[in-house]
Amino acid sequence: MNSKCLVIGDLNTDLIISDLNGYPELGKEILAKNYFFTIGGSGGIFTAVLSNLGIQTSIISKIGNDYFGNFLFTEIKRYGVDTDSIIIQDGEETGLTVSLSYEKGKSQISKLDLIKSMKLDEITIDNFENLRHVHFSSYYMMDSLKKSYVELIKKIKKKFYNITFSLDTNDDPEDKWGEEIYDTIKNIDILFLNKKEVLKISNENKVQGAIEKLSKFVDKVVVKMGKEGYLAKINKKYFKGECINKLNKNFKDGTGAGDNFNAGFIYGFLNNFKPNKTLEFANFCGEKSIEFFGGLGPVERFRQLKELIKR
Repeated sequence: MNSKCLVIGDLNTDLIISDLNGYPELGKEILAKNYFFTIGGSGGIFTAVLSNLGIQTSIISKIGNDYFGNFLFTEIKRYGVDTDSIIIQDGEETGLTVSLSYEKGKSQISKLDLIKSMKLDEITIDNFENLRHVHFSSYYMMDSLKKSYVELIKKIKKKFYNITFSLDTNDDPEDKWGEEIYDTIKNIDILFLNKKEVLKISNENKVQGAIEKLSKFVDKVVVKMGKEGYLAKINKKYFKGECINKLNKNFKDGTGAGDNFNAGFIYGFLNNFKPNKTLEFANFCGEKSIEFFGGLGPVERFRQLKELIKR
């Protein structure tokens, strides 16, 4: 396989319910104006976006041989993703997330047992030839892989010279935020976090202090802060950017905005953009994603993103 980027992480179906008239309470029913069924999981969204931007991308994840799994396999292939390394497990249920989407945030209910069960010995890189980058998604979801990331990174480095790695931890559903993650962070090149995650992992009170702490272990720390934009420290230099669309104009759904940001950043990184241009493009990818339901949006959206690259 000639993919330039490999994603190892979560791929599941997303059922997104939006335009809700309030918040659900036990014993009560609320109504919604829209729902959308699509590719989900931080890894799945990142993979499909990066592939559609023009980077040959593969994903290693675990899905069932069921309705949801067949949907995912067909749909992600439609976005140009190489699917040869997806693990299909008979007799198991593909992961599902139900997302209640509001402009100020979202609440999620997930069943991800199959994804959580993926182990190191199920991951093979023998068929890859020209990998330049590996992205890990949803560290805290990957229960059976958590203790194996360092071993996996070393294994990949033995085969591919000068390969780089990125990680987006996503949320910790158990709210433990254990320090064992530092073992993995020390072995990657780019760390993507949101405001909550960077404060929790660093055990600091302010974002810049958190970045200072984490940048002692990884050269590129990028913090996504929604309407506030981003703050990053890349190779010892700080970069700060603001959102253009601060009023969330044309907002439909915030699902996957951070994953879109990540994909835009890795696109720029692999195309040797300067850090400021890489971050600006990533920020635009994230902002644009809120105008569509789900983490992907229509093909026309990617044409707009590609036009921005040419400027």
